[in-house]
Amino acid sequence: MMKSLLPWLGAAAPAFILSGLTAAASNDSIVTAVYSQVSSDYVRRKLPDGSFQREYYALANGGYGQGAAKDPSIDNVKFPAVAGTIAEFLAKQNYFFANDAKSADLLLVITWGTTVPGFNSAPYQTAQSSLLSEMNGYKAADAAAAAVAAAGQGMSVDGIQSPEATIRDEHREALYEQLYQMQLFDGIRRQSDEHNARLLGYLQDINDRDNITRLAGGGTAYDDLISDIEQARYYVILAAYDFRTATQQRKPKLLWVTRVSIQAQGNRFDKDLGDMLANASKYFGQPSHGLIRRYREGTVTIGKLKVVGVEPESAPPARADGKH
Repeated sequence: MMKSLLPWLGAAAPAFILSGLTAAASNDSIVTAVYSQVSSDYVRRKLPDGSFQREYYALANGGYGQGAAKDPSIDNVKFPAVAGTIAEFLAKQNYFFANDAKSADLLLVITWGTTVPGFNSAPYQTAQSSLLSEMNGYKAADAAAAAVAAAGQGMSVDGIQSPEATIRDEHREALYEQLYQMQLFDGIRRQSDEHNARLLGYLQDINDRDNITRLAGGGTAYDDLISDIEQARYYVILAAYDFRTATQQRKPKLLWVTRVSIQAQGNRFDKDLGDMLANASKYFGQPSHGLIRRYREGTVTIGKLKVVGVEPESAPPARADGKH
């Protein structure tokens, strides 16, 4: 269904505030999906003890993508809170906020929001039912018209076709209309699915599983992935650019990008953000080698916000959600 290659997706709009937040574990469980890519130009150096060498970053606000419905649990969460929570988990991977532009190695662009599914099962199922009804109606009317024609009564002497033939033609026109409507639904569904698959990092795995095995008892993996992207999902995208090329040469060079998401229904972004990042943080600057879907226990506790630095405005790279 989606055979496009997944391109690097950047993020944009310069920003600057960092806040102090803390994360704590709990017994709540959510399913998170993580996808991380790393450029061949980026390699983290390791210290003699095996830990990663410390790197410093500046922050940029890639923007908030609002969902189709109002959701205070994410609509009311502003950039400082998101950035501060991310900073907690970045520090665990030896990424730290730069004191000034000279010491910054990376420009980290944060994009977050809720996906907007284009597929609505209720009208789609109604259209499917209407199509099936018209197919059955046409089949019965065509059989009746054929029987009349076989009896030599399909056309009167003055060239008027039989009532059965007229009913058949009406059913055929209605069937064509329903087929056209289903094509429109399918087109909208494909476009929405591909957009969300790219945004969330699902595209490669969906394509890998879109083969004959899913029709021959190969499990439900493909259907599970499609189900994910056809529901509203909270997401956070962290894209890391080379700081100097992005700010001085105005040529953003994407080094790595990590995408994490959870289903919106039944969850709260303000409560589950820490869980999402706890699952994703081990992949900051590291490849996930495909989509990782798993359970994670924990919640986030938000502490007092504190501004610790300001990064001068720079030319924005392309947004990670594909918007301008």
